[in-house]
Amino acid sequence: MEIPSSNTMKINIRCPVGAFGSLPYLAHLLKQLLKVEVTISNEYKENYHNILIDETLSSIIYKRKADIWWTDSPSMLPTSRHNIQKILLEEQLFKKNYPVSQFMKDYMKQLGLKVEDTIIPRPINPILFNYKTNYNDTTFDIITIGKHCICDRKNLRLQRDVFLKLNFKYCVISDIWIPQRPNLTQFNFGSISDETKAILLSKSKFLLWTSSIEGFGLPPLEAMAVGCIPIYSDVPAHNEFTVGIPIKPIDKVTSFCYGVKIIKYIIDKKDIEEAVKYALGLTKEEYEDLQHKCMNKAVEVYNDFIEKLPLLLGGKHAN
Repeated sequence: MEIPSSNTMKINIRCPVGAFGSLPYLAHLLKQLLKVEVTISNEYKENYHNILIDETLSSIIYKRKADIWWTDSPSMLPTSRHNIQKILLEEQLFKKNYPVSQFMKDYMKQLGLKVEDTIIPRPINPILFNYKTNYNDTTFDIITIGKHCICDRKNLRLQRDVFLKLNFKYCVISDIWIPQRPNLTQFNFGSISDETKAILLSKSKFLLWTSSIEGFGLPPLEAMAVGCIPIYSDVPAHNEFTVGIPIKPIDKVTSFCYGVKIIKYIIDKKDIEEAVKYALGLTKEEYEDLQHKCMNKAVEVYNDFIEKLPLLLGGKHAN
């Protein structure tokens, strides 16, 4: 399907410029997909169509205005000092607010935000669809992608422990420290191109994705596009679309991270280990059957984004 374009509309994508992570990446990817002149800044621009790609709660607190909100959050919870209800009563922060997942839709309603019924999923780089994991021609058993933070929301330390115990062929795109091993290949998060990422995914049988919570969760979808099967924590919001081998959480708690409280699902290290063992034990026939389902779902989600993209531009649904 063709990407909608406009030769007259001036578009400004608001995002945390200078920050490092998925939000600036998504802003630049959206700019690439739109194929029109787009500015990316951390400010509202007059006489532009402003689209906000940022974290939801902080966007309320800091009163980030845009024509279209398209935000997400790892379920950050406000405290009374934030006084977000007063902000929402006094400020018109957006004309339309589109959630990226059902989880985000429910979360926004709990915050008191007006939210559209239509869910617009995050896009992946379509270059991924040019690659495919070949069961008989892989370099790595497992790949992981994720920025490490002090809160370890991606549970990368648990992954490290499982790797050091099971000793599989491991590709890590992250800045977490792991002792050097002959079967470990590591790249710093954000240091490789999308094409290199696509190649690495296509040379890996499985993606290990153990995040404790996400507003969307892009890496499982990226992996599915090339037929790299996710071994994933069965938690919001990536469990809304991820096909693969789920790891059930053992608990749900309220924790403290990023200076605020957040909801966190607890993943047990032994359950990660068992899921990895199960995955590596799949036959070629079992693997390729699940791989086919992964790839079909990735195409479905991407097409859903393309069909709804006009809404981000202030237009109507493609259908």
